[in-house]
Amino acid sequence: MAAMTEAENPADPAIAARIVADVHEAQADRTLATAQLVLEITTAAAGETELEGILRTTLDRLRGIVAFTGGSIALVDGDELVVRAAIGPFEDEAIGQRVARNEGRSWTVIRTLEPLRVDDVQAEGVRMRGKRAANAMQSWLAVPIPRRGEGIGLLEVDSTTPDAFSAEDERLVATIGRALAGPVDIAARYAADRRAGELRDAFTGVISHELRTPITTIYGMSQVLRQRHRTMDPDALRQVIEDIEGEADRLRRLAEDLLVLSRTEGDRLRLTRDPLLIGHVVRRRIADESLRWPKHRFRATIPPGLPLVMGEEMYVEQVVQNLLSNAAKYSPAGSEISVVVGHEDDEVVVRVFDEGIGLPDESPEILFQLFYRAANAARQASGAGIGLFVCRQLIESMGGRVWARNRDPTGAEFGFALPLHDLDVDDDLD
Repeated sequence: MAAMTEAENPADPAIAARIVADVHEAQADRTLATAQLVLEITTAAAGETELEGILRTTLDRLRGIVAFTGGSIALVDGDELVVRAAIGPFEDEAIGQRVARNEGRSWTVIRTLEPLRVDDVQAEGVRMRGKRAANAMQSWLAVPIPRRGEGIGLLEVDSTTPDAFSAEDERLVATIGRALAGPVDIAARYAADRRAGELRDAFTGVISHELRTPITTIYGMSQVLRQRHRTMDPDALRQVIEDIEGEADRLRRLAEDLLVLSRTEGDRLRLTRDPLLIGHVVRRRIADESLRWPKHRFRATIPPGLPLVMGEEMYVEQVVQNLLSNAAKYSPAGSEISVVVGHEDDEVVVRVFDEGIGLPDESPEILFQLFYRAANAARQASGAGIGLFVCRQLIESMGGRVWARNRDPTGAEFGFALPLHDLDVDDDLD
């Protein structure tokens, strides 16, 4: 190393004064950046009504003030903490994560309204959710988002190096957490009101049209039976009875989906998440759907020894029923519908493959929107456009995910994944 020149000697009063001035300038710049971000956040509700947009912008700007690898913002939803926005290399693992109310670190921050900093995650034996994040994360800082003395959410940042965050970082992030409370509350209320209005309007349309069709058929066929059952040909009699049974089953399924829809509208979709064996559920639904769709061939691939998943059995069964019914409805008679269940990373995955009309050119995500029906699907069969929306609502409420994609050369794949029941995982966010 070259000898330090006299001009560079920090003992020189002029050099020392310059260093102090540089430090003060850097601190002033950081304070100014924090103030600017707080101002942007507090005025965000006036120009940005989309909650995810507010949260994502906050994380992006925060990265310019505090050095971190990844970050997320989770909001309280009943008895669960749900990640609504995330950035960084673990973003795909974090988005949509749900943590049930417990005594873990994340909920402790919300309950006590006090920040929490973990300087060495590995040394302290903390295991976070998300396979990649759990292996890479070294430091973790979480602050509450308080509103009227109550925690409504959590802002967290993490780093792949130990001791990444200082007490000053903690104060700055806590300031941002407090500033978020107002815009988050306003945007959440706006989104809830808008969604409730859309659901009410659409719900009225479904009741007036989709319920009327099976009821009219059942009533008409019942009249035929009452007047002519003694003189009807046996084959015609059997056909009428099958039609009544089919429309009654259609009505039952529609009623089940509408019940979920009504709970979604009132923000009352709270599902119990218990350990369950998903293979049993899939086998039971395939057996029932095989009877309902005798012109299709159903095949299941379910390996032994699948781990337990977290979910509510009745609603998992409803999701499998909807996916199998859709596959049969939009596939030609004689085609095969296969269901493949497997264990992948920290999930159990269920995939339903068909040989039908495939997906439209639009993004598959649009298929899960309420009341959306692709043009080719509407030509193929009647429907209300509720089933896939219900599937997404149920699976995401159980901490899982859903998807749809085209198959090569024909047909489609619809699937969902549910998290494993893992007693060893610390119930904290990435």
